[in-house]
Parts: sequence; structure tokens; C-alpha cells
Amino acid sequence: MHIDPPRDPPVDARWVGFRRLTPVGEALRRFLEVGGFGPVGVEEVPWDESYGRVLASDVISDVDVPGFHRAAMDGYAVRAEDTFGATPETPRKLRVVGRVAVGERPNFSIKPGEAAELATGSALPEGANAVLRVEYAKPVGGYILVYQAVPPWRDVNRAGCDVRRGEVALRRGRVLRAQDVGMLALIGRRSVQVYRRPRVGVLAVGSELVDAFTPVEVGTVVDVDRPMIELLIRDCGGLPVDYGIVGDDASEVGRRLGEALESCDMAVSTGGVSVGKADLVVDALRMLGARIVVHGVASRPGSPVALSILNGKPIISLPGPPAATLIAFHLFARPVIRRLAGVRTEVWPCVRARLSARVPSKLGYRDYVRVRLVVRDGVVLAEPLRVTGSGILSTMTEAHGFIEVPEDREGLEEGEEVQVHLFSPHEPIGVA
Repeated sequence: MHIDPPRDPPVDARWVGFRRLTPVGEALRRFLEVGGFGPVGVEEVPWDESYGRVLASDVISDVDVPGFHRAAMDGYAVRAEDTFGATPETPRKLRVVGRVAVGERPNFSIKPGEAAELATGSALPEGANAVLRVEYAKPVGGYILVYQAVPPWRDVNRAGCDVRRGEVALRRGRVLRAQDVGMLALIGRRSVQVYRRPRVGVLAVGSELVDAFTPVEVGTVVDVDRPMIELLIRDCGGLPVDYGIVGDDASEVGRRLGEALESCDMAVSTGGVSVGKADLVVDALRMLGARIVVHGVASRPGSPVALSILNGKPIISLPGPPAATLIAFHLFARPVIRRLAGVRTEVWPCVRARLSARVPSKLGYRDYVRVRLVVRDGVVLAEPLRVTGSGILSTMTEAHGFIEVPEDREGLEEGEEVQVHLFSPHEPIGVA
């Protein structure tokens, strides 16, 4: 994930109940430095179950790929020197001594003055060192007339040109993609060492919360944070472990967080992290003896965030409103989970766009504005949805991503070029 270099805001940002709000970049940098978080372990998995996993060691090929010289074009296997001097006016004549089909092992060799017919992918017979394309040859009886000279190894995929024996085919730290898994199959690697997926305990805090599909009464709220966060954890390469909903009881919150950290590598909580009467997570963290590295960040939405460590394990406490929860997760939880999963560096998927309207902002805060992307007259436009309203989930479902307004800006102007951080690399962009 890309984070701008941390800078203190020109104005000392404050929020009711917080002595000081930490700039976003500084908060993440400090937390990562204090925690020194890294991969949680290594395991071996079959090659066909490695997609999306992170390599824990270099994959070194035991074979050459291809394992033999093969034709890159349809034509004839020849000795390059037998074609030297050939022109349409003065063709050379070679005797055809055989044909090699794709997948067939040649049982003859090419001697001076000889050629063999072959197709793309066919193995070259011993003695041949080039392929004469079919369009430069004319069959005449058992011979071909050669109308163009070819240099050695023209149109030949030489043994080992893809991967050489002893070469690093895939490097440690790579998140395996489809083509990488294909490489494992190509070099015959049946299993690989990958970093273990970190187990992340997920806890929602709030006496007003009820599980999805539970009858909702006046004063109750469906907990959407927990299921969303669990899906995002999977997307980051982690394994979510559900610890349910806890009411407004600091002792019970602490007990459940402690239980989560006994069997998990990390914990993420939602809600109860501000400074109101019922915001008890920080009290629970203190009761557990956790080191609170950051409490409160200069971000809109998502100021009520706590970043803590207990026995070397990270605890990320997110705000309760859904939009604030999701943005804060991307800013703080995602990079930590990715580090625990073995990912070294990551670039957030982004697109460049032009603002369709002015976006106001407040000095001292980094604003994260939800935007919808549309293409109008060939130009990609970012339509601001809203800055405020962190409890309005529809602003997230309608958004393709968000833009950042730096702490030292009082807004962004209409028509200004911006970088849109996409919620997913597969966001469907509309055409206006």
C-alpha cells in the first residue's frame, strides 16, 4: 500500500476528548516501527493451492524450460550455414530427410545439405541450428529451394531460453498470480513454501448492535462492520476469526480481546474507540496492559482509531460508523495484515481522474472523500459523494474509491487532477 511521506499538519488538529490527533502518515509509520511486524510463520502448500499466497523462499528451477531446442515458426529445420548466399535469384537446394511432428522426438539428425519439415513447437533434430520459414522455401520433389539465408538460431526457442536450470524462477515475497502458478507447473514444482496466513480476531463493540437478519427494534443497529471487515481480511491474505458482538462493558471487551490474541496473530475491533461515555475499548486495552501507540488520527472520516500492541501482537481498534470503519481499515489494518502475511511492499490500485466539483476541506485534517468514477467525452471524472456522513453505508456502495485532501489544503478545485484509490481493482466505471 502506498502512503504519502508523513508530514505534520500546519494546524494542530484536535477533536473533542483527544489531546492531539496524529497525522495519518505519522500514525502508520510510528505503529509499524514500534511493532516491527513481520510474517507469522511458514508452511508448505501444493502448487495448485498456492494462488494468492506469498512465497517464503526463492523457487529455483531444477530443469531447463524448454528442455530442448524447438521451432518458433512453421518451416524447415536447417543448418544455417547451408542457407548462406541464398536469394530468390540464386536459391540453395536442400534435401528433405524427414518430418518432425509437435510432441515427437526426432529419430534422425540433419547433415550438410539436408532439411526437415516441422511445425511451430516441434523439436529440432540434432545438427539443425535454425528454422527456415515456410514462406522462404519451395518444395520441389524431395527437395526444397531456399530463397533466403537465415542466421544461426533464427526462429528457434533454444533450450533454457524461458528458464534455465539453477535459475531463480520466482522470488521470495512474491504474491503468486495465475501466471506464477503456471510457472510452478512448467518447472515441475509440486509444492512451495509460503508464509502462513495470519489469523485475525474480529470483535464488534456496542450494546446497540445485533447480528444480521436479527429482528431490528427501535434503538438497535445491525452490525455490518464485522462481516465487511472479515471479508476484507480475507482479501488481504488473512484468516478472520469471529469473536462476535460485545456490549458496553470494558471488562468483557478486554476479556474477549485477550481471548482473541491467545489464538490469533492480531485483533481488529470496531466501535467503542472514541471518547464518549460508552467508548470503552481504550479502557479495556489499558486493563489488558496493551501499549497504546496511537489514539486518534487527523482523518475525516475515521478520527477515532487506536493502534496498540500486546505481547508483540497488533490490535487495531476502528471506529463504528461503516464508512469510517472501511476507510480506516484500508489505511491501518490492511498494511499491517499484509506485513503479517509476508507482503513486503504493495501499491494501492489507483486511477487518475479530474474532479467534477470542488471539494472543501479543513486545515489540519487529511480528508478521504468518497468518489464515483464516470467517463464523459473520453475524460475520467471523479464525482465527489461526501466527506461527512461516516454512518451512511450507501456512500460506500455507490463509490468506486476515495481521494485524499492533504492536511495543508482547504480543498481541491473543480477540474483538478486527482488520484483515486480504488476499493477494488475491478471497479466498473460508468460512461456518462
